Amino acid sequence: MRVPFVVLAALLCALPLAAQAKDPADVFKGRIVLSTKPFPVRFSSDAAFIAHMKKVDTKAFKYEGAEALNVEFMAFFAEPVQTTQLEAKIYDVTERRELKDTFPVYPGGRGQRTLASNFELRADTLDTERRYHIVLTEGFRGRVLAETEFVVKRSAADKDKKAATPAGSP
Repeated sequence: MRVPFVVLAALLCALPLAAQAKDPADVFKGRIVLSTKPFPVRFSSDAAFIAHMKKVDTKAFKYEGAEALNVEFMAFFAEPVQTTQLEAKIYDVTERRELKDTFPVYPGGRGQRTLASNFELRADTLDTERRYHIVLTEGFRGRVLAETEFVVKRSAADKDKKAATPAGSP
């Protein structure tokens, strides 16, 4: 009779731990979430924050006739960042790792575990039908704080144009 009581007591003690909300920075630590839509300024709860990030996380982009596309990102760090400038690097990793673009990112202050910002995907820099890896680092050769991969796909208009072009034509 004592064994079931001990098991029941252990389960009841574990329930409050399971019911505690997870911190979004812990759930996504080391990752960058990309989106074409701006992120809300506030969330009603950590659970709502986590659900929204999972919903909007975009891994494929299309220029759709534009020469550039604005991409919002939220980076989540494993530990608080103490620097005032980070470096974002985008690599083409389709065949080999080739640096395609870099830009500075300025956190709002020291000690943050999340960072929201944006950048522009430009058709003259990032080709379509390629796979890219974006990393946020401390300085140019510093340690990687957050990262993700994405692809830039050909738009429907570009596919139609290519299909209409006879083989061997420029």
